[in-house]
Amino acid sequence: MKQFVFLALLFISGLCPVLGQNFSEVISVAKADTLIRDTTGTVELVIMDVRTPEEFSKGHIKGAINVDFWGKGFLDSIATLNINRTYLIYCTSGVRSSGAMNKMRKLGFGKLYNMKGGLFSWKAAKLPLVTSQE
Repeated sequence: MKQFVFLALLFISGLCPVLGQNFSEVISVAKADTLIRDTTGTVELVIMDVRTPEEFSKGHIKGAINVDFWGKGFLDSIATLNINRTYLIYCTSGVRSSGAMNKMRKLGFGKLYNMKGGLFSWKAAKLPLVTSQE
């Protein structure tokens, strides 16, 4: 009986991330584009650009917020965000966004996506960028 209870608890604890509590995933540009299109007009998805403000001003994904990964206040800035929302994180190549995703995961953020290849891949797929916050 003790073995059954132990195995049941082990199985259930292994399902917690699958049941929607916390997960993070590296996704392709195509999947990121689909995610954006499927959630347009909702507050569910936050598109987060973790490049510098200068990089951001030269072109970013429509609707993105800018939270500079290398900025002094990065941790303070993400600490003010709603941990229950879904975040699509990107940078130029995927390195800073990976670091941001790891920090956010440690703070308890639930649903995190890192766009593989960052804006390099986004531009290669000929997807649009904007230069002003819309």
